Amino acid sequence: VLAAAIGPAGREEALAAAAPDRPSAALEAARGHGSAELLLARALGAEWLDAYLGSWSRVVLEIDGDDLLAAGVTAGPAVGRGLRAALAAKLDGETGGREGELAVALRAAAR
Repeated sequence: VLAAAIGPAGREEALAAAAPDRPSAALEAARGHGSAELLLARALGAEWLDAYLGSWSRVVLEIDGDDLLAAGVTAGPAVGRGLRAALAAKLDGETGGREGELAVALRAAAR
């Protein structure tokens, strides 16, 4: 039953072996893993999960998809691309504040 709760075998080992070099990479590495997998990976030595669980996973943007749509971005994948880029930049300390987030998001959405 526990195996079904944590997903395919080996995922927690792979997560434990990950060595994200910045907060946005940690978010990407942890994405899609359930809490049981995260807990097991931490027990296996993934110390970076302390920062991920303690603060990085709680970072939120000051903007949302409606802001991008209002700025002229067409609904669809570009909105998600822009929001992901803004979150990565915020996590990595490359931007701050609403205007900075929006600028990063608009550049990424335009790609």
